[in-house]
Amino acid sequence: MLDVAIVGGGLCGLALAHSLQAAKGISWGLFEARERFGGRIRTRRGPDGTPVDLGATWFWPSHQPNITRLLADLQLPTLPQADDGRVLHLHDGTQPPRLVALQANLQPATAPDVPARPGQVHGGARRVVGGMQAVIDRLARPLPASRLHLGLRLVAVHDHGSHVSLTLSDQGVTQVIHRRHVVLALPPRVLAASVACTPPLPEAVQTALRNTPTWMATAAKAAYVYRRPFWREQGLSGNAWVTHSQAMLAEVFDASGPDAHTADADGKGEGKGPGGVPYPGAALAGFAALPASQRPAFARGRELLLESQVVQLFGATAADPGMHLATFWQDWAEDDTTCTPQDVADEDQGLAGHPQYGLPLLAEAQWGGRLLLGGTETALRGGGYLEGALGAAARVRKQLRALGLDEARPQAANDTAAPEVPA
Repeated sequence: MLDVAIVGGGLCGLALAHSLQAAKGISWGLFEARERFGGRIRTRRGPDGTPVDLGATWFWPSHQPNITRLLADLQLPTLPQADDGRVLHLHDGTQPPRLVALQANLQPATAPDVPARPGQVHGGARRVVGGMQAVIDRLARPLPASRLHLGLRLVAVHDHGSHVSLTLSDQGVTQVIHRRHVVLALPPRVLAASVACTPPLPEAVQTALRNTPTWMATAAKAAYVYRRPFWREQGLSGNAWVTHSQAMLAEVFDASGPDAHTADADGKGEGKGPGGVPYPGAALAGFAALPASQRPAFARGRELLLESQVVQLFGATAADPGMHLATFWQDWAEDDTTCTPQDVADEDQGLAGHPQYGLPLLAEAQWGGRLLLGGTETALRGGGYLEGALGAAARVRKQLRALGLDEARPQAANDTAAPEVPA
């Protein structure tokens, strides 16, 4: 019997797997319901290779040391989010937007002469060159393929006193595996809504799971890839806030990479590099304004409505077929491995926003240490962010050490021979 089953292949689960792989004498396996790793990290690429993040996008070095250190350790380059302190503010759908400073209260200034403060919009955020998926790929690359399992959804866990059995479903076909410990690196509400625990977890824990909102659960993002960042030629940073009641996008930002260039000095080129090849990397991205419960009603006309708003913000060039290369859309509320009905209900009741995470109860071991909870929402600090996912992984690793799983423990001979997922 192997030591640890990690359920959930987002940043927390992969970081923990990476740590266990570096240890000696610990056998583990990672199980993910999706057909990809990354969880709420998802990077898509335009036809020219331009990456755009449709999930987690930013980190803040000033107060997020874990993700900052990880990126340095992985030798992944980063770039600052474009932010001159100004936004295109569209508060009336019948009028053109106004370029104004964003004030300290995070409200657009009403007068155009209010001085802008660089960094005000995004607070010093940075992005990963190549997209956040680069972090996932770099963590997964050294892990043995035999320990990584995609397309397996956890439906039940059962405590047997000496070990835990997990019931996993692959398109309706179930299988049961046994592990000494299981780490559920899942959003707490997804765990409460979709996994049967026997015996039931304490009522206080169940209540905490149900009452912990899933970060990004009801978010949706659009992204547009272009031949060049034409908005920069207009003196714009790409930041826009839309606050009128018919808005499709609430916030737009420059999602370009470091190699995106504007037109040549004579204004006739397309920022082409050696050999006439365009520099890749120009993109805009934005967050949906419509709540999750209303978005299905606009699904058929969504692309045209989104394009219309981007054109209203940045001009007709945004829809020019010679400039626009691709459009991407990600609605996290349609992903049942991320969003639960309770998350949608909370948003409809006006309870959306960044929740207060850090509940100590969700960091406690269950079933005598055989069941541990992970995921960013269980972090004592940085909950909801990449920082929280890494903090939760570090906390679970310490808990496993305290339970006797450390580098000094010799590996049992039958551990190496046991198949990771029995047929």
